[in-house]
Amino acid sequence: MKIQADKHRRDQSFDVGSWVYVKLQAYRQTSIASSRYHKLSKRFYGPYLVTARVGPVAY
Repeated sequence: MKIQADKHRRDQSFDVGSWVYVKLQAYRQTSIASSRYHKLSKRFYGPYLVTARVGPVAY
């Protein structure tokens, strides 16, 4: 199953200075949980500016 899932996966890389949306799980983040109903809550937050690249997949 992992082989099939990896066929549709693509590497994402963002440059410093680009704008991105952040995917957060609102049911785990109590500070951003704005709705009682998780199905109706936001899926992406932002846009945020990429200021620095810390590692190969951390910004």
